[in-house]
Amino acid sequence: MIIALYRRVYARPMIKFYALKFSLIKNRMSKVHYYTNEETFRMLKTENKSLSRFGDGEIAWIYKDAKAYFGQSNSEELSRRLKEVLLSTENEILIGVPDFFGTLKYHSKERQESRNAHLGKYYYRWMELLDSNKKYSDSLITRTYNGLNNFNSKQMFEQWKDVWNGRNVILIEGGQTRFGVGNDLLEHAHSVKRIIAPSENAFDKYHDIIDFVNANTNASSNDLYLIALGPTATILSYDIAKMGYQAIDIGHLDIEYEWYLKNATKKIPVRGKYVNEAGGTFGIDFDEETLEKYNNEIVKVI
Repeated sequence: MIIALYRRVYARPMIKFYALKFSLIKNRMSKVHYYTNEETFRMLKTENKSLSRFGDGEIAWIYKDAKAYFGQSNSEELSRRLKEVLLSTENEILIGVPDFFGTLKYHSKERQESRNAHLGKYYYRWMELLDSNKKYSDSLITRTYNGLNNFNSKQMFEQWKDVWNGRNVILIEGGQTRFGVGNDLLEHAHSVKRIIAPSENAFDKYHDIIDFVNANTNASSNDLYLIALGPTATILSYDIAKMGYQAIDIGHLDIEYEWYLKNATKKIPVRGKYVNEAGGTFGIDFDEETLEKYNNEIVKVI
């Protein structure tokens, strides 16, 4: 009742207010330039470029007023590193920011309204941080199902699978993320190894994670790091790429794939996986065979 009252009395009116503000200022915003998703996939696949992604959460961490999303506390170092990545001009690293400055052609009315409210309140932050002379990838390239209408999600998932087809995949993820476990998302990878990092406040262990990667990475150009670790993934993919290896901040792609396979019409819990957008913990775990395979892939727990 309290939550319902909060939404009706405060949250919804504020969304309407900031959405109205956005409608008044949108024509004054600087234009943001993007690679198409096809261009991004080509660079990931054929040029082995890396990808660091930003969303509204990462912008909030830069300004040190994030609300504990991903259980990650604000800090001066996290803010500084995220800003360093966003402003970087490294040729081998694609920087992703959400392509929500346009029409959001395939996005649901709810997502469009959420975008309008967010930009109505925080547009000045994006305008302050983004470079109108720079080209970005769309960070929503990993958000390929939920909230989309008349969109070819199947094709997008196939393009992602093609990126790691035949590659030695090394996952860096939280303890209950279990990326690709229980589905065929990683089926065509040559091999899968996992580094398990803290599910909350992972950035507090950042130096332990990067030191392990640095000490255990070999010269194989076939290694591909996929990182699902909140804002820590944004920075890790950047630092690993600077070490000379391909790294992709892969975000919620696996959960989006699970929802796609289930034809879900809303964000729902997923068996055996932590879904922070659907209440967090899962009620039913994987079968013993699936868990054994997953556990055998783990090379380090930090």
